[in-house]
Amino acid sequence: MLGQINIVSTPIGNLKDITLRAIETLKSVDLILAEDTRVAKKLLHSFSIKNNLESFSEINEDSKNEKLIEKLKQGNSIAIISDAGTPLISDPGYKLIRCARQENIKITPVPGCSAVIASLSASGISTDKFTFLGFLPRTKIKKRKELKKLLNREETLIFFESVHRVESTIKEMKEIFGEDRRAVLCKEVTKIYESFIGNNLSEISGFLNDNQDKLKGEFTIILDGKRQSDIDFHMIDKILDLLEPEMTSKSAIKICAIITGYKKSIVYKHSLERKR
Repeated sequence: MLGQINIVSTPIGNLKDITLRAIETLKSVDLILAEDTRVAKKLLHSFSIKNNLESFSEINEDSKNEKLIEKLKQGNSIAIISDAGTPLISDPGYKLIRCARQENIKITPVPGCSAVIASLSASGISTDKFTFLGFLPRTKIKKRKELKKLLNREETLIFFESVHRVESTIKEMKEIFGEDRRAVLCKEVTKIYESFIGNNLSEISGFLNDNQDKLKGEFTIILDGKRQSDIDFHMIDKILDLLEPEMTSKSAIKICAIITGYKKSIVYKHSLERKR
């Protein structure tokens, strides 16, 4: 009989957020895989969980997958935990899950905390559509390039950021998205110094400048998507006025969308309204 993999969510700060099912699962499996065994030992000790623990990180994931699949084929059950929150979210593990699925090994999520969802829920920013983008590139050039690609996205955007880079990231966002773009900086969610900072990029930037001594911990950035009111319809008009006499309306709309970066549906809808 094949074993199974349990993807076990753990607290992101407040230990009371662990679920009864998570504790039960961690006690019952044959092996626990943890990104950092030092962090995991503290968690397990808090709940009197004595079990086999093994390192499973981005560095050793590929070399361990084959051996772990063999253990599962022999009937062993495994739990994967991350340092905090839901495993595999900006953490290693998806390759093992993919291999296990190919071998018809059962995968069971044990849901719980996620910094992404917890931060979004308390941000006051639209929750109906969102994209999680994890950590941005480290270098300034690559970071700016990535942010510029997101300039006209209409859904809420969610990022993780480290204490060492949060200031520079907010500065880049302010320059690219505009200081009035609605945003919230979520700091140390579920922990003692939990904070939800600012209502836009300007306010967040001001807080970071004035509170250098408080720049500690882990950060999640919730950034509002581009609103219809942010669209420069005057620019669209000018481009369409130049293009439409020279080509079909369909081609003019397509080229206008490429130039402005707006969705074709937005340009098309405005083109229709111009003719009414």
